[in-house]
Amino acid sequence: MPESVRIIVKEQSQTAEARRIARAWAVRAGMDAVLTEQVAIVATEAATNLLKHGGGGEVLLNTTEELDPNSQPGLELLALDRGPGMANVEQCLRDGFSTGGSPGQGLGAMRRLSQYCDVYSGAGRGTAILARWHTDRKTRSAHHGDSERLEIGAVNVSKPGQDVCGDSWGIERHDGDCTVMVADGLGHGLDARNASIAAVRILHQFPEMDLLDMIDRVHTALRSTRGAAVAVARIDTRRRVVTFAGAGNIAAQIAGGGVPARHLVSVNGTAGLQISRPREFSYPWPNDGVLIMNSDGLSTSAGMEKQAGLARRHASLIAGVLYRDYTRSNDDCTVVVIKEA
Repeated sequence: MPESVRIIVKEQSQTAEARRIARAWAVRAGMDAVLTEQVAIVATEAATNLLKHGGGGEVLLNTTEELDPNSQPGLELLALDRGPGMANVEQCLRDGFSTGGSPGQGLGAMRRLSQYCDVYSGAGRGTAILARWHTDRKTRSAHHGDSERLEIGAVNVSKPGQDVCGDSWGIERHDGDCTVMVADGLGHGLDARNASIAAVRILHQFPEMDLLDMIDRVHTALRSTRGAAVAVARIDTRRRVVTFAGAGNIAAQIAGGGVPARHLVSVNGTAGLQISRPREFSYPWPNDGVLIMNSDGLSTSAGMEKQAGLARRHASLIAGVLYRDYTRSNDDCTVVVIKEA
């Protein structure tokens, strides 16, 4: 379960911090000297652009092993701001184009120096940029089952002032299914994290277990902890069905199919303490389906309805935009997005 590292960028000195942390994460991911330098340059450009064009913002770094099982270990960077945005993204991505009196190399350099780059922006909507790298210098495209055609993106950020995030998440793929769990340990800090990790550990130990049995086993495993809100969803891409079970305030919704987003139903309670009788629900999975699961660090109004075209972006970019626009800022926050690749 990769935890995101967050670098707040409000002043010029923080561009050096973004570069230093990005370089360290690239080395930890096993990247060679060339890739490591590319990551460092992109982090610097991202932070610089946040200051020049976005009025400041934040850079998030994630490892990608759990997000993409078909690739070598890697790294992704999200740069998020609430600035004026870009009316013409493609024009701004061209080297030499600038709206700020600079040489205009920033966005173009970020695209050239990353193995994958995606941008979501618009006039008055702020800007979100995703850059990704893999240690093998390419993104593998081979698929070994329907579930691996699903694209995964996530943000997992601790409450400001806390060293660790009290939320955890995990995914498992098996026999054409993709199962994802999000857990929110009560409170914050290390004790909350220990509870949420204990929940996700059950998913990894018993990935094929029925969802109600999994919730029951999580409930038992968390009795020695402070407890957690937990939800688990299983996408069957062959039958086009999503099954879901949850206890507590983990929110989940399915978008796509040309209809308003459908919110999935959890029961009241806290795993490890007390749960109302668990129930499992089934929902259709549209051909263009997007599943969003999040802890209560995200506002209850979170969704893609107000972000035109966001559903077509990379899952990690969707997670980043939802985090940017709907985070409560005073809580741990986890957003997991799964969509058809």
